[in-house]
Amino acid sequence: MPRGIRSRTLGLALAGLLCCGGTLRAQVQLGSETQLGLNGSISTGYTGIMTNVGPDSHGLSYGGTGDFDGFFHSPQFLSFDVAPFFNQSRANSNYQSITDASGVSASANLFSGSQFPGYINFSKIYNSESNYAVPGLANYVTDGNTETFGLGWGAHFKSLPSFTLGYQQGNSDYSLYGTQQDSVSDYHSFYGNANYVVDGFYLSGGIRYSNSSAVLPEIGSEETEEKSDSDLTTYTFNMTRSLPLAGNTWVNFARSSATYDALGESTSETTDTVTGGVALKPTERLTTQVSADYDDNLAGYIIQQVAGTGAIVPAPTTEAPSHSWGLVGSAQYTIFQGLYVAGTFSQRQQLFLGEMYDSTAFGGSVNYGHGFLGGQFSAGLNINHNSYSSDDGSMLGLLSNAVYIRRFGTWGFTTSFNYSRNVQTILIAYTSSGYSYSGSANRRIHRLTLTLGANGSKTLLSQALAPTYFTQNYTMGLSGRWLGAGGSYSRSNGSGLLTPAGISTLPPGLPPTILSTVLYGGTTYSASVGSTPMQGLTITGSFINSRSNTQNGTLSSNNKTEQAYAYLNYKFRKVYFNAGYSRLLQGFSTSGLAPTLVSTYYAGISRWFKAF
Repeated sequence: MPRGIRSRTLGLALAGLLCCGGTLRAQVQLGSETQLGLNGSISTGYTGIMTNVGPDSHGLSYGGTGDFDGFFHSPQFLSFDVAPFFNQSRANSNYQSITDASGVSASANLFSGSQFPGYINFSKIYNSESNYAVPGLANYVTDGNTETFGLGWGAHFKSLPSFTLGYQQGNSDYSLYGTQQDSVSDYHSFYGNANYVVDGFYLSGGIRYSNSSAVLPEIGSEETEEKSDSDLTTYTFNMTRSLPLAGNTWVNFARSSATYDALGESTSETTDTVTGGVALKPTERLTTQVSADYDDNLAGYIIQQVAGTGAIVPAPTTEAPSHSWGLVGSAQYTIFQGLYVAGTFSQRQQLFLGEMYDSTAFGGSVNYGHGFLGGQFSAGLNINHNSYSSDDGSMLGLLSNAVYIRRFGTWGFTTSFNYSRNVQTILIAYTSSGYSYSGSANRRIHRLTLTLGANGSKTLLSQALAPTYFTQNYTMGLSGRWLGAGGSYSRSNGSGLLTPAGISTLPPGLPPTILSTVLYGGTTYSASVGSTPMQGLTITGSFINSRSNTQNGTLSSNNKTEQAYAYLNYKFRKVYFNAGYSRLLQGFSTSGLAPTLVSTYYAGISRWFKAF
């Protein structure tokens, strides 16, 4: 039979099944202790793709989803779930893909109701849409494949040590629309944990190993190809014990050994960290605590913190030794319900980048929460005085926050504000300052509800030539019984780290001088609408426009993305009519290419079924 006739015959048969077939049922007998279930959907329709980076295409398409689950003997003995899907896109379903995505996810649990539970999971997805993040702005769109696999097992005893073991791996390759560059990443991880209780001591320990590698896209990069490889092994031991006076004591130890190969340079770091303390509650209103910590490689700890985000990490700027130790004491007293006062003391010393730093701090705080002017009000104020022996200087630190919630007639309001000044960070040599705020209001207007919102924040790392992190966001929404609409505007700028998933914000208090940072900034506005004008009919649409710029060293890029989506779904019994349209325009000036334009449309029918 010629291919064209076969396709038309298959389409007619599938359409007949979708429109006219009765509920599919079957009986599967696999023994008296096995129960199985199968449901899903099958679909057919007309689809088209128009793009400026390849040939256009259109024609009939077929797809479907499934969910096959069951158990043997009992759900606590062996249960499983397998969910395949084929040719699913945003235009004809809820799958996040501009073009058709296919794949499968599966999981199984073994002996979940016993002392020896285990699990296994697997997923493989082709041609799926994902995101490349920029803090505070709309994400950029990628297209690629992912695969994950994992398994684990545990043994839990009442009078013997209990433990759990697990392994997970995954990989992805994706292309960032507008660059025509392929980026890849993969990881492998293993963990083992054990815990035991003996003579009132709660003991736990474990090991965690991870290995990852990545090739990052050129956006914001001075390199033609940025590669990073990392290995991290961490051993932990923890001990806690209850004490009289409703207290407890603890000791924690961790050793982390890491190797990094990034930007053509390699480095290895091993860090030992010890923490411990005692907490007591002498009276019903008084709580006290004293703790101490020691880190024998502060520079290594900082680099490990950054590498944990998946960022590109250069070699340390110096091989000089470094360490950190500290002693902290605090007491909190409840004057009456809703009013608390506290006092703190800390002594810290750090050796970092060849410089010795000492800090002594005293502080006090008050927190209050109570009804106020017909609403609920809570606030806190913390003041610290820090003395530094390195330059005989001192500094006053401040932390404050306030929250107020109240209704005024038909309006409901929620507001909050936080302000900080000269707050000590991980490193004594650096402090941070900033503020954040948020507010929302809502009101009923006849059968509609109006919602308004605003939030923003700003942080600045002092004693360093670090840029300010700043973000603002404003939203408005209107919703009713059958209609909803909304819009938003946001802007953001700051310094971040380049990772396989995009740009992540710079961890607070870390010195930019030893990090590979990317400057970013931009604006985003969006609008969306949704309606259910009649039973069974749903219509949704959205539009996003984002403009940003990134800079890494001397290389800068101007970037943009526009995304528009419209979707219609009408349900008649077990048959659905679906229609959708998607449009993406995305480009980066560093690519030297025209922005990529991809438009897709779809119209077709699908039918839900339950086989057994």
